[in-house]
Amino acid sequence: MSNSESSGGCLIILMLIGHVVSVLGSGYYAWHWVEPESFFGAIKFLIVWGIFGYIADLILMAIIAGVAHFFGEGI
Repeated sequence: MSNSESSGGCLIILMLIGHVVSVLGSGYYAWHWVEPESFFGAIKFLIVWGIFGYIADLILMAIIAGVAHFFGEGI
């Protein structure tokens, strides 16, 4: 058994934790940017949260893929 199997698992755990943090963080920033006070404000918040979350996930996964490539792991 090689050592690379355990580091691949660490990258998966890092991706899962990163996804949760990016979703919660983007929701926090979307809430403070939109500051919904009505039904349509809440709809706008949900749309902005989705866009922010998607962008945050793209950036985070690109960083993790770069780290995996640097260490010789294939994702």
